[in-house]
Amino acid sequence: MKLLTKIENVFVITFFLVGIAISLFAVFMRYVVGNSQSWATEFFTMFLVWAIFIGFATALRDDKHVSIDILFDKVGERTKKIFEMITLIFGIAFSIFFIWTGTDMVLVAFKQGIKTIDAGFPIWIYYLIMPISGALLFIRFVEKAYRFLFNKRETQEGTDPEWLQ
Repeated sequence: MKLLTKIENVFVITFFLVGIAISLFAVFMRYVVGNSQSWATEFFTMFLVWAIFIGFATALRDDKHVSIDILFDKVGERTKKIFEMITLIFGIAFSIFFIWTGTDMVLVAFKQGIKTIDAGFPIWIYYLIMPISGALLFIRFVEKAYRFLFNKRETQEGTDPEWLQ
């Protein structure tokens, strides 16, 4: 899991920085040089969307998702555990749905040979982020379910099996 964390972080940072660099390049070319780069918007969008979608899994990993605690804070421990279990089940189901529909989108776009308007870039590559982020979310929800079921609240050296560290 530590390796996956590092990979997620590297990709999120890289995609975000590349997207911002493309955006700055496009602004410079348009307003300073006077030569608009139509392809830049497509790639800027792709890199930022990829960073955001991978960021879903990193937010889940770090418990940074938006949550509504008003009701949760007013119920007993048993009800909290039930709510958490329901959340994990729905999260895993959503992840599987995301993988399934994302894979379908990729396959359809690949078969149809759809390309972007300005850059002529295969759209199926853009869509790959759907099943990838679904898989990342699935892994993180399963990790959370494992920690929930075995009362592993924090990652501590020596408390988790080697494969989970």
